[in-house]
Amino acid sequence: MFTLNSTNIISRTIKSTIAVAVLATASLSAQATEISVSDTLVSIEQNISRASQDMIANMQQEMMLTLQAQIAEQLFEVAQDTSEQESVSETQIAAAKDE
Repeated sequence: MFTLNSTNIISRTIKSTIAVAVLATASLSAQATEISVSDTLVSIEQNISRASQDMIANMQQEMMLTLQAQIAEQLFEVAQDTSEQESVSETQIAAAKDE
């Protein structure tokens, strides 16, 4: 799941970067003004930073969900073991009473 999300984020980042480059080129052609390379680089850097933050947030969320699922499974197993032990104890008590 993490790979799918990160692939989507990377894809969006690349598309955004291409869109910025296309818009910069179109703006340069349409308005015949010089666009600063540093502005374009700042925009690209912001897109990459945003994508990285999204990936980290998704990774944290997925890790928390995984941990919660593992804890729930372990609690269920402990509850089952406890229930089985109680059944065995009750059976032993009943057998002892019968003797």
